[in-house]
Amino acid sequence: MRQLIGILAASLAALATVAGPSAAQDLAGEWQFKRRAREGDHAGTIVIDKDGQVKMRGRSPLQDYSQCGHVVAAGDRVEIVFTSVKSIRSYSLDHFYCTVQAESSLRCFNIDGIGKEDDLFRIERIGRAPASPDRQMDDVCPARERPQV
Repeated sequence: MRQLIGILAASLAALATVAGPSAAQDLAGEWQFKRRAREGDHAGTIVIDKDGQVKMRGRSPLQDYSQCGHVVAAGDRVEIVFTSVKSIRSYSLDHFYCTVQAESSLRCFNIDGIGKEDDLFRIERIGRAPASPDRQMDDVCPARERPQV
């Protein structure tokens, strides 16, 4: 009986290691990206909070812009879906389709309202979530209402 319990405990430990949270489920933090787009190179910072809400500041050869949205993660697949944008000139909302490469690295491509951009790019984590991510980039996205308890 002891041997059976030992085998069961070892099996559960192995299963917990394999089935534990994947890297895609721990995306909270500050990330940077550089990507090639139709009108030239884009670069920026993305902040993902613990609830999967996303704030992004970017710059292109034509303008600075910001976007807000959310993350959808399933296993090692991650989508960063932007739902609003602020820019001086017209800007089509981005939708990043990513694969987790490592705990702090995503490999992505973008599909926007104009279509798919063929160049793959990386998004790299540069820090864990700040103590209060809502305060970072306050001017980028409208404040979310807190549920009243």
